[in-house]
Amino acid sequence: MTVGSCMAPVTDRHKISREKLAYIVDSTAAPVCVMIPISTWAVFIAALLESNGLAPDGQGMQYFIKTIPFNFYGWFAALIVPLVILGIIPALGPMKKADQRALETGVLAPPGSEKIDIKAGEQIEVPANPKIMNFFLPIAFLVASTIYFEIDMMMGVISTMAFMFLLYVPQKLMSPLDFADVSVKGIKNMLFPLLLVVLAFLFAEANEQIGFVEYVINSAKPLMTPELLPLVVFLVLGVTEFISGTSWGMYVIALPIVIPLSLAVGANPFVVVGAVVSAGVWGSHICFYSDATILSSSAAGCDNFQHAITQLPYGLLAAGFAAVAFLIAGFVA
Repeated sequence: MTVGSCMAPVTDRHKISREKLAYIVDSTAAPVCVMIPISTWAVFIAALLESNGLAPDGQGMQYFIKTIPFNFYGWFAALIVPLVILGIIPALGPMKKADQRALETGVLAPPGSEKIDIKAGEQIEVPANPKIMNFFLPIAFLVASTIYFEIDMMMGVISTMAFMFLLYVPQKLMSPLDFADVSVKGIKNMLFPLLLVVLAFLFAEANEQIGFVEYVINSAKPLMTPELLPLVVFLVLGVTEFISGTSWGMYVIALPIVIPLSLAVGANPFVVVGAVVSAGVWGSHICFYSDATILSSSAAGCDNFQHAITQLPYGLLAAGFAAVAFLIAGFVA
């Protein structure tokens, strides 16, 4: 959310479409976070590796780190971003039309984006002598306070709001009334994205309750051999995640089945776990109603459907490279 809302004024000045901004924000979020050992993704997956018997107690993170080189989708999705920015990979399909619209007409956000408006195209008043600490200190305080309150995001946000008030008002960057007004507007702008996230989780929960993910996995078991297991796992679970929209929920259901299966057929378990993790990131990345897609489009002030449809070709491109990598790894790892 921070990257999208902070970079929008910068990209607006260069006539970069909000669709491209949303793609960059989304593609440098989960695909990158899942490869960082201190992220919540890493902690969650490490715990699952312990609970499912692949890693001894207390060594889940060490085992998770061994899977990072095999998180091929995360690597390719992240590497494609700078290639798109530099124009080495051209704008594809709907993204090309979005870029043309932004350059030729100056209309940066697609129709429907006013529902999730973060003031597209509005000129923001910048202080005469802006200080970079006013940007980084609240972020650092948010992280520290959230950890202090035992990963309670609500308490972290509330305490950070108080910190920002004490930081900005004495500097006369804004008056108390301005601070209150901006805070209320910020909450208002988040209501619609939050509603979409709630609906996305409800849909994902419904898929879990009917056993959709487990059914697909069990149906694919006869196709799995040691060499093809990573590729099949990646493709099957990726499509499943694209439909169901819950990466973490899929991990909970899939890893207890896939880990014993990989050990039983003699496949490299780290490659297979990497395939599971990649599938979750891939499906979540291109799913039209996943929380990552919704939040990225909201942060960039872009209509959710337009973000999803313009991002899809790049997600499929990264998935194609990842599929080839998993096929090779299945034979050589």
